[in-house]
Amino acid sequence: MSFHISRRALLAASVCVPLAAPIAAPAATVDTAKNVILFISDGASWGTWDMASYWEYGEKGQQAYDSFDVKLGMITTPLNTASTPQYSGEQKVFYDPDKAWDTTPISGSYGGRTSHFAGYDYIKRDYTDSAAAGTALATGEKSYNNAVDFDDFGQPLGFITQQLKEELGKAVGVVSSVPYSHATPAAFGAQNISRNSYGEIAKQMVFEGTLDLIMGGGHPLYDSNGQLRANPYYANETGSGGGYTPASVWNALNDGSAGMSLIQTKEQFEALASGDLVIDGRLFGLAQVADTLQYNRSGLNTPANAFEVAQNTNVPTLETMTLGALNHLGKNDNGFFVMIEGGAVDWAAHANHTARIIEEQIDFNRSVAAAVEWVNTFSSWEETLMIVLTDHGNAMPMGPNSNTIAFQPIQNNGAGNLPGVRWHYGTHTNENTLMWAHGAGADLFLSQIIGTDPGLVQFTGHNDTGAYIDNTGVYRVIAQATGLGQDLAPVPLPAGAWLFGSGLLLLAGLRRRARAA
Repeated sequence: MSFHISRRALLAASVCVPLAAPIAAPAATVDTAKNVILFISDGASWGTWDMASYWEYGEKGQQAYDSFDVKLGMITTPLNTASTPQYSGEQKVFYDPDKAWDTTPISGSYGGRTSHFAGYDYIKRDYTDSAAAGTALATGEKSYNNAVDFDDFGQPLGFITQQLKEELGKAVGVVSSVPYSHATPAAFGAQNISRNSYGEIAKQMVFEGTLDLIMGGGHPLYDSNGQLRANPYYANETGSGGGYTPASVWNALNDGSAGMSLIQTKEQFEALASGDLVIDGRLFGLAQVADTLQYNRSGLNTPANAFEVAQNTNVPTLETMTLGALNHLGKNDNGFFVMIEGGAVDWAAHANHTARIIEEQIDFNRSVAAAVEWVNTFSSWEETLMIVLTDHGNAMPMGPNSNTIAFQPIQNNGAGNLPGVRWHYGTHTNENTLMWAHGAGADLFLSQIIGTDPGLVQFTGHNDTGAYIDNTGVYRVIAQATGLGQDLAPVPLPAGAWLFGSGLLLLAGLRRRARAA
């Protein structure tokens, strides 16, 4: 059963979260976003973006998003680090820029890895998982780790795809390079107290009708190499365990009772992307692979360059899925919202696998480039908002001597060569992440700036001021840019706004005031 909370109540609550208030200034006039394309490279630390650029181009600055107008940091702290509701709603986890970039050498360790510097030790702690991060992005609410659109009191939260479809008539969908019922896509199509309830999440995403499009891995009949299994591997219908697709969903997709057309083959995905295949109604694209499109294929332990180990040949790329999704959702006269996730970037980061994280990030980058071209050809930036970000950092990839040189950047060894990397961790981090935005309503992100982080400037060069937002601000910007939030008091733009790229006016006179609820 799907749960709904009124948009007005939810948005009003979301501007009262216990976080530093954005810096205030007069509101801006922006184009209404008919379409919103949200790209999430799951688990991409600062060095992840650099590794892929160095391997592909031999330099930074060549990615499609590098020319976007808005470039900000984004903190990703959860409400708390529990895995179940705590029934307090109290913000327990915070981000401190001074501690995050502290270069004081230390001798201790955390998480089984030597910390080397106080800043490294700090960002290893109190990190979000993808479920809490996805919930923040999709609902504008902080929650506990493990929550899929549930709050700290065990109550379901309305999410952006529900609201855009029900109130504005938009087509909505999710695309991922990992199982479609995994935490990040789930946050844009389901509500569950636990991210591990894959069967329950899959049934919500398919049967409850919110999503007009679902694409990803998680096929019950295939293994990680795209080979047929001897026996299906289904998710349990309730609770955790098993695979990612329950038998009830698989059977309903095949007998038509799910109310979704099913495509599975690489050729079908490619035909949808080229425009040769047009399908009316809801669409499910289930790639013929158990989990990831490519990351989990054989050869993980084989020393090799990126793309050197033979890839699965029966599955589409994330780029192909992206174009197919845009073509399908783009038929709606009221516009669309789509979340596109490079989910296996996170899987590679957990494994500290340099070659495969480059593969995954490059596929993600090419998906963004394809979407930019799609907007230029079939839409416009006056009606489309594109956002590129990660949901959290992972594994702290830095330069080869970053154990003695604090925050040393990735070493560029030239195009086609693995860069010099030292991994400092094996899981998520509390680092200030990187995000980009362009198009209709992109300047609304300036209204969400909550502070400046000098380390972003000094060590990443991402922007000129270190300005950053909280991840809940992404929801608020999408709501305002599309018109969902027009009946609320406008969220003010920052005094002292920063000029990123072209067209954003530099405002003067910093002052703080609380936002009206």
